[in-house]
Amino acid sequence: MKTTGTIFILGAGAIGFPLAAHLTSAGRQVVAVRTSQGDLPQRTVVVTVEADGEPLRVPVETISLAGLQRIEGIIVVTTKAYANATLAQALRARAATGPLVVMQNGVGVERPFLDAQFPELYRCILYVTSQAVGDSAFVTRPVTASPIGIVRGSEAGLLRCVEALTTEALPFRAESHIQREIWKKAIVNAVFNSICPLLEVDNGTFARDEASAALARQVVRECVALTERLGLDLGEAELLEQLLAISRRSDGQLISTLQDLRAGRPTEIESLNLEIARVAAALEPALAVPQVELLGRLVAAKAALRRG
Repeated sequence: MKTTGTIFILGAGAIGFPLAAHLTSAGRQVVAVRTSQGDLPQRTVVVTVEADGEPLRVPVETISLAGLQRIEGIIVVTTKAYANATLAQALRARAATGPLVVMQNGVGVERPFLDAQFPELYRCILYVTSQAVGDSAFVTRPVTASPIGIVRGSEAGLLRCVEALTTEALPFRAESHIQREIWKKAIVNAVFNSICPLLEVDNGTFARDEASAALARQVVRECVALTERLGLDLGEAELLEQLLAISRRSDGQLISTLQDLRAGRPTEIESLNLEIARVAAALEPALAVPQVELLGRLVAAKAALRRG
């Protein structure tokens, strides 16, 4: 299959499928690409997305990555970050051209694509909660417009990506200080993706339970000490406000790391708590973030036990 002028959504999961459905509904040419399965034939999947209003049912064209010979168009990466090195090489093997928009959690997740010399590379920080409630059915709730910024590329290229990906249901915006946004979301995710899986509770715990909120404050406080050393203007109050807003908005939903643990899948904790701890340790002088690192190591240990 060879397609030009298409938006390729790599990762047909809780983010990729709803994004593909909204873009298709808005009249964009979209293909949802399954990256974890073999050479599946191209087919149409009816995706159901429930937000605050009536459920949206949209037929979405899907294909496996193995079925793509060449990729020309906007490439959106919504897979888990632990697969990025393999994915970057697979895209290079298919002579992928066009801007690459990485929609993933964590610090440094774009590095494999930089190493693969993609000329246009943008990071998107998703402020969307989404949970699968069936094989192709999802409950998706945007919190606010998700920022996209330049890692390698141009202002004009950034604006084209923002315009192409924005819909009324899932809006995006251009962001000139994307590193600040990357760290802001990474810190919030370091809270959700460690505490919720270890306590085996839903995302709403921080808005309704003081003990959980106290743990969150400890993690945020350590991370703010790090971002101050990195020269990023992030305050504890701002981060806690964002965290609580997400917690209230996603009350009852399960964080993806908890779902991954229960299913015996790898988690993103390496690019969250553990990468934050590595960045802190690499400073001169080194900075300790003991709560952040311990929670990350506990999640990694729990994942290894579940897989074993």
